[in-house]
Amino acid sequence: MEEVPCFFAVFGLPKPTYEHAKIVDVIREASGGDFKQFPVPGGIGFVFATNIKPWNLSFDRVLLNGDTVFITEITRGSFVQRGFGAASGWINTHFPRD
Repeated sequence: MEEVPCFFAVFGLPKPTYEHAKIVDVIREASGGDFKQFPVPGGIGFVFATNIKPWNLSFDRVLLNGDTVFITEITRGSFVQRGFGAASGWINTHFPRD
């Protein structure tokens, strides 16, 4: 079985609006529901699995002026040292430690 790439995304939302709720819709659709959302200072974070390349996700329609996004791939060497329980649990499920 081929492993689906996993990603960590942080959205900086200096002025949260109703439109930002659509970020969850994009992540949910791209991941087929395989994601976790968690708060980060000044925005929201996600861990999710998808075969879609991050630059092909449709965030342009939901990001506003001043918003920022950082997405990086999670690999077997990724871990959460402290906090971010939702992210840590999701990562440990997808990449169990030996």
